[in-house]
Amino acid sequence: MTVSKPHYIRRYLITVVLLVLITPFLIYGAHKSVESMSIAPEKWAPDFMQSRQNYDQFSKDFESNDLILISWPGCTVDDPRLIEFEKQINAARATDFGETHETLFDRIVSGAGTLNSLTAPPLKLPREEALERLQGVLVGKNLEDSCAVIILTYRGNELRTQSINHVLDVAEEVCQLPREEFHITGPPVDGVAIDQASIHSVNLFGALSAVLATVLCWFCIRSWMLTGTILLAGLFGQGLVLAMVYYMGYSLDAVLIITPSLVFVLTISAGVHLVNYYYDELFSTNAKSKAEAEAAVRNGFAKGWYPCLLAAVTTAVGLGSLMVSQISPIALFGLIASVGLLITLGVLLLLLPGAMQLWPPQQILKMNREGQTSHTPRYFTRISAWLENIPRLLEQYSAPVFLSLVLLMAVSAYGLLSIRSSVDVPSLFPPGSQVLSDYQFNEDRMGPLIPVEVIIEFDKDCKKTFLQRLRIIDEIEQTIDNIDGYTGTMSAATFGPNPVEHKGFESIFRKVVTNKKLQENRDAVISSVYLSDNGGRESWRISARVPALGKVDYGAALATLKSTLQPALQEYEAQGVHLTAYYTGIMPLIHTVQQLILQDLTWSFLTAFILVALMIIIVQRSIVTGLLSMLPNIFPIVVVFGIMGWLDIPLDIGAVMTASVALGIAIDDTLHFLSWFRREKGLNQSSEQAVRSAMKHCGRAMIHTTFICGLGLLVFAFSDFIPTQRFAWMMLALLTTALIGDLLFLPAMLVQPFVKHLQFARERFPKGMEIRATTYSTE
Repeated sequence: MTVSKPHYIRRYLITVVLLVLITPFLIYGAHKSVESMSIAPEKWAPDFMQSRQNYDQFSKDFESNDLILISWPGCTVDDPRLIEFEKQINAARATDFGETHETLFDRIVSGAGTLNSLTAPPLKLPREEALERLQGVLVGKNLEDSCAVIILTYRGNELRTQSINHVLDVAEEVCQLPREEFHITGPPVDGVAIDQASIHSVNLFGALSAVLATVLCWFCIRSWMLTGTILLAGLFGQGLVLAMVYYMGYSLDAVLIITPSLVFVLTISAGVHLVNYYYDELFSTNAKSKAEAEAAVRNGFAKGWYPCLLAAVTTAVGLGSLMVSQISPIALFGLIASVGLLITLGVLLLLLPGAMQLWPPQQILKMNREGQTSHTPRYFTRISAWLENIPRLLEQYSAPVFLSLVLLMAVSAYGLLSIRSSVDVPSLFPPGSQVLSDYQFNEDRMGPLIPVEVIIEFDKDCKKTFLQRLRIIDEIEQTIDNIDGYTGTMSAATFGPNPVEHKGFESIFRKVVTNKKLQENRDAVISSVYLSDNGGRESWRISARVPALGKVDYGAALATLKSTLQPALQEYEAQGVHLTAYYTGIMPLIHTVQQLILQDLTWSFLTAFILVALMIIIVQRSIVTGLLSMLPNIFPIVVVFGIMGWLDIPLDIGAVMTASVALGIAIDDTLHFLSWFRREKGLNQSSEQAVRSAMKHCGRAMIHTTFICGLGLLVFAFSDFIPTQRFAWMMLALLTTALIGDLLFLPAMLVQPFVKHLQFARERFPKGMEIRATTYSTE
């Protein structure tokens, strides 16, 4: 039973009206989503993991790592501006945005202020000794350069952009230097830089991606009305996914920012494929009148909706497989992108048939009436001629081509064993960025900046005196300070008295007096945030630093730290002092995320592969043919990621998403190719004839959609956030390699003797529809 013309047009009009009614809600949600832009790379580790629990416990007992380090040329321990800056930050005054210093800043410490406190009573340390104690943390390598460290409150971190700007305003006021002279680093600064890159991506690259994809869409189908209809569905998809972020209660970030453009280009890709079925029907029936064009709409849509829907579902499966990720931005990306794509495709299928009937391509109808056989420009005619040559060449060299590509997969697969991940500071920002320049300035002067926290807990029943515990912490700190790569250690011992060197009764007397004084000032030690009392269970903090910009293997560095401290802890255990230790800070969290990236790449891809393979097996109604059909689709993933392993290019949070996404997109072209192949096989054509026909019918659309998706996303390669850049470049590489797989690997495999005897499921058609073998020329 065919669908009448009024039904299609009525469906089109109702859908447009509904979209108009929904648009205000989408615009509001999208606007609020962009306003809520926020990302915290240090919190990518999931809550249930031990490293994240350690981090949260550390934040509760001591302080968060939401700190800002600021310095400037000429900032030394003797710079009076440093003392004045510390005083102004501590001053109880209101900000321009309605907050007070107390609500934004937990505390501030500086090299100058801390030096003064160490050299003043009660410690009265010599200046040289005090400087050495602070070296690598608040005092530079030359024992002169210095800085200020500001720890934000939770409210201050929520308003991190305003907090940082206010810190810079105070610094300008105190130091009388231009803002560009200040060098400011820390996780909140990194987060603000990523947020700014994300907003830039929304405002510029998102728009450029939409414009480029639209132009490419028109270039492929040469109809402004059909292009406009596809564009309408794509824009709806963009607004939908942005609004979903807001209405689901999440914040937009630099990972999710790719989602609107991804859904947009995938919608255009589906539209181009559907229009290709329509145009193919127009030419195969030689439609000349409007009535014949309407029949072509019905027949073309009947043939095309199922492969397009199946392709969209497989793409959504590929995207949805990212939901198994333990990194929350990736999992949310998978959920929102997959749901958004399926809803948007539904809108496209409601709109496009009506647009085809309302605005049939008059140029094609005219050329059909005049007996012309080509409605495409010379460029596309050349593509068609080239596509016709591929099956001829494959018929002669199918075995060498097939074996060569299989060998390429095998060689590339070996490179997968060497693949590694990285989410350190240099992997997030491009060379020459302000963030990296500030890190370079501060690390050159102050030393390594990435904190590693070692928390030593004493048993409740420990009999050691306060002074003895302080000495144990001091000894462990010295052990850490002697580990290669660890510098700038600091603990409660940094602010405590030197060990008693006298012997005999005088030594005992001094120790008793010192211990009593320390016990009396225990609250002051706790307020220094290097000691915490959890119901009688003392936790002592030892802070160290590793480089932010050096090529440090954080996993190896963390393992070295643990293996070095373990014998020392066992030695204290033998002395009857039961100590437990846990390790936290930014570096252990980064190491956890690096491990998760590799795990997520494996599990999300396996999930996508299994689900997509099951769908293909069901469609093919054969396990063997279904699995063989998957080979061209794992070809791009194995080759591209294998080459990354060979070239030692690390994975980041952007790259890990591409494997499953590329598998979902790559299967689209495979499904369309197999749809035509099965159709021709159903007409008792040989495998070679079926390949030629399939290449003729959908080869050009496969090329078009690859360029639309690849180039539409490539504009994000100019983002200031490296994971976004890498996502764009890798998607182009994967889609281009997938096109090679569909134009060479798949046809070469289908004409191999071991495949020819396999039974491919016959394409199903609506009842009463005639199956024709089209032989029109594209010359």
